[in-house]
Amino acid sequence: MALDADSALGLQVKEIYYDIINGKGTKKVYEEGANEREEAKHVKKLDKRRAKELKKQQKKLKAESAAQEGSDDELPFWMQDASIKAAMRDKALEEARKNAESSSDSSGSSSSGSDKKKKKKKKDKKKKKDSKKKKKDKKKKKKKKSSSSSSS
Repeated sequence: MALDADSALGLQVKEIYYDIINGKGTKKVYEEGANEREEAKHVKKLDKRRAKELKKQQKKLKAESAAQEGSDDELPFWMQDASIKAAMRDKALEEARKNAESSSDSSGSSSSGSDKKKKKKKKDKKKKKDSKKKKKDKKKKKKKKSSSSSSS
């Protein structure tokens, strides 16, 4: 008994075959209204998890950026020479002195802060004057050398 498309049995088999392929009647039909509550719960849960992961990521980025900002001032060990190390020690001592003064002088800290600013300005002015003076001296020496060599 051969199954051909024309026979009743052949048509029935063909129909069942296509129903199986298309998934008709084999799966439960999804109903929007019945599952709304579960969907809302699921969406809320996903949003919560996403927000938590985002906060964790932002915290991690902040920590990395803070670590990078702190390390900008410091040079790698192999690049440091004696002058850089001395400057770093001076900076550390200055910070320690500042911390000690601020903790001991909590009431007079505003006046000492302005005094420090004034001292710093004076130092900067003095450095500028010294550098200008050195430049002038160099120019004078060059002029003397050039005038003495041209007259000889």
